[in-house]
Amino acid sequence: MKTRLWVFGLPKDRGRALKFLRDAGYEAVTVGRDEEAVDAIAREGLKAHIVLGTFSVGRRNLQGEEFLARRLDGVPVKWFGSGCPNNPQVRAVSLDLVREAASMEGVEAIILDGIRFASPGEGVESFMTCFCKECERKAYELGYDVSRMKRSLRELLKAVGGLTSSILRSITGWRSPIDLLDLLMRYPGVLEWLRFRADCVVEHVEDVRKVLKSVNPSCRLGAYLFSPSLSYLVGQDYRSLAELLDYVEPMIYRVCGGVACLNFEVARMAFDIYKRGSNLDQVDVQRFIFNLLGLDSEPKETIEELKEGLSSRVIESETRRALNIAGTSKTVPILYLDDPLLKESVEGALRAGARGLSFFKFSEGSEGALKAVSELVKERE
Repeated sequence: MKTRLWVFGLPKDRGRALKFLRDAGYEAVTVGRDEEAVDAIAREGLKAHIVLGTFSVGRRNLQGEEFLARRLDGVPVKWFGSGCPNNPQVRAVSLDLVREAASMEGVEAIILDGIRFASPGEGVESFMTCFCKECERKAYELGYDVSRMKRSLRELLKAVGGLTSSILRSITGWRSPIDLLDLLMRYPGVLEWLRFRADCVVEHVEDVRKVLKSVNPSCRLGAYLFSPSLSYLVGQDYRSLAELLDYVEPMIYRVCGGVACLNFEVARMAFDIYKRGSNLDQVDVQRFIFNLLGLDSEPKETIEELKEGLSSRVIESETRRALNIAGTSKTVPILYLDDPLLKESVEGALRAGARGLSFFKFSEGSEGALKAVSELVKERE
């Protein structure tokens, strides 16, 4: 069976790049809301996907603090250029952008980016959001207990502050799901908070799909999701979202320098635990997080070294997780193109059963890597 090949982005010489992609066997290109780019992609016989920042602020009069997410202490915070996912005006602008993009001639799919709440990579204070008035209203509407969520999150933070190496090693030794259940039962509001965030994301995707289909019934809907090991932490429930999305694109980046990248997110989690605990060992902290998230990688000597990347084995295991949850037919993992272990990463995703692969991102000088990927995929077909 032929493997679908997609790519995010285009270099300045658009015409030359598109001819290269067509000849190399690529099928779809994702760009921003650029009518000229969409038209050029379609003319070359490729599929044009448009990416939209879902909860972005800083545009269309969404620049005030009233649109931002709130921390446990009530301080407003902007994460990934985004505001509160439950703010009615933020959501309204999101739907307007979907209408505009879906109306563009030649658009095959709309891909949602940032369709989530803040991640651990933003720091623990930003991660533990949102507790604005709109979120509290929404929680009440959906039957959640805001006071219990806040209480459990504060208690969990306090417990992290009391962690020692011996406690961490005993937790790392867990071998049964019942052990994790025991932890969650101690902080019932944490699970409620995670479930609340996931419900809110699903609700908005439902609205996006209705708007999209009302404007352009043939247009498909996709989303860039966090890798499965991190998805629940940002409010992304693969099972529920897969029912609404035509394309599920897990961002399985083992090495890169920002939020959503596994090495970046894990390093920030490790750093936040390490600095709050009591004389913790950096290797123990890393091992604890790998164990907790089920990541097939080894600790480095220091947390700082995690920025060099996780093992390429995580590409295979995370791809398999995504396929098992969301289904093989609609799941297209997006991998980091500038990965020193690109060949091993692609091979891992293919071994896991991926029938489509996407790559971030096509920029000046990327032709060699993209051609190598294409040739590797053809060899395995």
